[in-house]
Amino acid sequence: MKNKSLKATQKLIVLTSQNLRVHSDAKSAFMVWQQHRLPLLRPQLASLDDYYRQPLRLCAVEDSYQFFNTFARIDEVMKLETRYRQPCLIAPESSHDIKRLAWCEVLSLSRFNGVDHPMLFKAIYQNSPKQLICELMDVNRLTVASYCKFAGISQSAYEYQQCKVANEEAILGLPKNLSWMDTSYGSH
Repeated sequence: MKNKSLKATQKLIVLTSQNLRVHSDAKSAFMVWQQHRLPLLRPQLASLDDYYRQPLRLCAVEDSYQFFNTFARIDEVMKLETRYRQPCLIAPESSHDIKRLAWCEVLSLSRFNGVDHPMLFKAIYQNSPKQLICELMDVNRLTVASYCKFAGISQSAYEYQQCKVANEEAILGLPKNLSWMDTSYGSH
């Protein structure tokens, strides 16, 4: 691989839904992250001077900026700080690095208390590039055992959580997918 001169620029940018998009190489990781993230309260940074906020790494593509990591910070900016300038590092990134950083965001969810480990593992297993995930987790194969070791939980805790969710669904007696219900009734 040739060494390219990749020049990064720093900018203060007001980010909005019109000028910020998820990078196509990070889209599946971002979708998994959104489905499994926990609602965490974070300190509000809006009142800080522009230069003290955490810089966001972005790519400039055509007429928009694209993000591929720091999903929680991006979420916070888009919900609470769309009127404020954000310090951004704009740099060309390789597809491989974008995927690595995006899936690192997803894997970091395994470290939070309260995460549904069986559902997170299933989403990672079904949606991620397996070779990349194995590389990031430093394992040979993506299995429940290797996931549990990486997440710092016992396999019995994983199985208990799996059974607990199954029992709760059985007690309720409702299918998890209620898309068959006509929710438009009475809205005419």
